[in-house]
Amino acid sequence: MGILYHLPNELVAHIFLFCTFKDILSFQATCRLFHEIITTSSSIQYRIALEISGLEDNPQHELSIPDRLQLLQRREAAWTLFQPNFIQTVPVKNTAVVIYELSGGTYLLSGISRDSINHLRLPSTPSDPTPCWDHIPVADELLDFGLAVTEHDLIGVLTTLVKIHSKGVDSTLQIRFLQLSTGLPHPLSRSPMRFTQHILMDNLGVGIEIVGNIAALVIRDVSFGHHNRDKVLILDWKRGIVRAELYIESRRYQSAIFLTPEILLVTNAQERCLEIWRIPPDSGESVSPIICKQPALSLGLPAIHPGFMVSEFACRGAPNPILSSCDTSRPFHSSPIESIMVFHLTISPLDPRIPIPFVFFAHRRTFLEILAKAKLDPEPRTTPIPWSGWGPPKTRWLRARSIPTEWITTTSGQRYAYVSTHAPALPQPVVVLDFNQNHVRKVIANMKNHVPPYHGVFPNEMITTDTKDTYEKMKVFAEDVGGYLPYVAVKSVQTYEFHGVLMDDERIIGIKVSCTWFEIAEDIYLTNLKRNHVLSGVESIEVIHMG
Repeated sequence: MGILYHLPNELVAHIFLFCTFKDILSFQATCRLFHEIITTSSSIQYRIALEISGLEDNPQHELSIPDRLQLLQRREAAWTLFQPNFIQTVPVKNTAVVIYELSGGTYLLSGISRDSINHLRLPSTPSDPTPCWDHIPVADELLDFGLAVTEHDLIGVLTTLVKIHSKGVDSTLQIRFLQLSTGLPHPLSRSPMRFTQHILMDNLGVGIEIVGNIAALVIRDVSFGHHNRDKVLILDWKRGIVRAELYIESRRYQSAIFLTPEILLVTNAQERCLEIWRIPPDSGESVSPIICKQPALSLGLPAIHPGFMVSEFACRGAPNPILSSCDTSRPFHSSPIESIMVFHLTISPLDPRIPIPFVFFAHRRTFLEILAKAKLDPEPRTTPIPWSGWGPPKTRWLRARSIPTEWITTTSGQRYAYVSTHAPALPQPVVVLDFNQNHVRKVIANMKNHVPPYHGVFPNEMITTDTKDTYEKMKVFAEDVGGYLPYVAVKSVQTYEFHGVLMDDERIIGIKVSCTWFEIAEDIYLTNLKRNHVLSGVESIEVIHMG
């Protein structure tokens, strides 16, 4: 370390930028010179604040480093204390929302007619113009859409057509890749792509995630009584080809999410496990897809008692890992690898109409670390790692009976937001759970040192590493669930009449519903409930901006 004393202070400061924040703070404590260099350098302080907050810098942004640091500090204070920068109501007036999404500051939804996708850019400052709705027309019946807004200004639109022939009924699935900003075909895409599925349209469920050149398309038969019809297609959306098909022999898939641009996590309700797949590399000129029937690793869920089944198993995480970004509107963004993933797990008795919902969380990094460790094993594992072998220290479970589980776009970075199902009949505060372990350690240290916690944080909801959740009294699980992942919870002082909330990196969106699903025709309700889409009319949204 002695050589550092003989270098110019500017060069020493530059070297510190390549250290972790813990190493920087250790250097700061060694001598007055390093203390002065570190505490007076905006670049170093910004580097420390980014890592502690689980954020990544956007080098394309024009804001100066001191201004970025100030903006980051204001943002973290707003989230920590639940003190919004501003609140703005945006009218929606949509009679029934079938599909919705919130990504990259854009809110999208489609109504019950499924003939258009409506979207608007949400405000980031109080002086932003009043948001205006844009519309992308859809010719055939809309099934779903997927987004890569910050990376490609891209929306993948999935529609379906029904073909009746002598041997039965087929559903033709079509995907068009469009520019979100114009609604026109994306200039880098060879869309549309079409797939024929031997699944009734009413039973056809789909989901799509897009990262880089790859789109992961989940195709599933949502009817019960089968375990070998679902699959995941790996699409190269630029070349318009299917690169690979992923599936094991026994499966009921619902969601897929990218851990990295090359690694995919898929939820399997039939086998009650999480499958981690390595996406096959591009084979160049090959046209035929690679068929993959063995994931790199499988992670088991807690065992359940006889007489129960997993009826729904969905996951969500934001932001997605990206290879590049065309977004210059934000000076920083949440780190994908540090973000948490939320899992909606519904366990039912043999009658699936009586669901028991659960929500659990894990960091995206957790799955990558488990995969890296498994790679070192001399013998490849062909059976799932049991729950007790990975889950308890890395997850946190919540009772979902008081959480609206029809909304899953409720996490961004390391935070998760919800409002109790007692609202709107009884106005409720918005609750934000922070799974950032740097923040958790700080609050726990303050409590041990009898330093008052942040104003607004309620200590009875602070979970420490010696406190676990357990659901053994529910008589659903055959083993102890016991998730130990700690978090800090903060609730708003104000109460709201929201039916649910959504969340992205900047803001919380409060949803105000104008009608309930009881007011919608039963046949339409049954069709779309199987696709896990919402069927409430949204009257307005309330933008609670944090920064």
